[in-house]
Formats: sequence, C-alpha cells, structure tokens
Amino acid sequence: MALPKPLMDSLLSQYRGELSAIEAYDRALQKFAGQTEEAELLRLREDHLGAVRRLGAIIRQHGGVEPESSGAWGSLATGLERLASIVNDEVPLRVLHRGETVGYEGYAKLLSDPTLEDAVVQELQVLLDHSQDHLTRLETMLEQLPAAPNRPMI
Repeated sequence: MALPKPLMDSLLSQYRGELSAIEAYDRALQKFAGQTEEAELLRLREDHLGAVRRLGAIIRQHGGVEPESSGAWGSLATGLERLASIVNDEVPLRVLHRGETVGYEGYAKLLSDPTLEDAVVQELQVLLDHSQDHLTRLETMLEQLPAAPNRPMI
C-alpha cells in the first residue's frame, strides 16, 4: 500500500540522513583509527547500516525507491566533517552528535504520524531507540576526551 506523499518524502529524507551518517562515521573512523574510540564508532556505523536496510524495506514495501546517495545534506556534512577533523578530537564527535540529534528528531517526527501501520511504528521505534543510544554513547565519548590529548590530524 502506498503511503501519502509527505510521509514517503519524510522516510526518504530519513534514509538519506542515514546514508549521510554512514559517510560521517567513515570519516570519523579515519580520524580515530587505532584509537580507543574506534570500536565504538564502528558499532555505531553498523547500526546506521542496519537503519538503511530497515528504512529501505519500509520504503520498498510502500511503493517507493530508495535514494542512491545522501544528497545535498551529505555533501554539506562531508565538508563540515573534513573541516572538523583537522581542528581537534572533540569537534568531529560533536558533529556526529549533532547528526544523531537530527536523526532522532526525524524519527520522532515520523512516529508522530497517526496514519502509520503498527509494523512501521515498531520498526521506527527501534530506530528511534538506537538514535537515543547513539546520543548517549557519543556523550560518554565526549566526556572522556578531555583526559586524552588531541591525536594527529588526517
């Protein structure tokens, strides 16, 4: 069953945001390669790959086609992340945190739609919960940074 256009547009936007998140985590992993943060960043990236699969399935089930790229938002995020990575260790994590906040807000907005089927609500709730977990994990990483010196720039 096809979804109303505004709802499908929101799902497609959230999908592009997840693609952008994967790209951002890829860049952060370059910055933090071999560092204590690397394993956690890899786990968060994997969650975003899972989100792309889940959102893609919802989009296809409802007659849509997944975007092939993160679009303009991804290009902007790439530029910001590259700039952030040369400043210090904190800024790239803050950029990731901001992106996670945007993702969380997107899922919350989607879940506020009363026309969503129960199965879609369940999937989106899982993704919202993951977003909240990501925010908490990034906040923990940020709290632990002041004790560590800045690492080399990439």
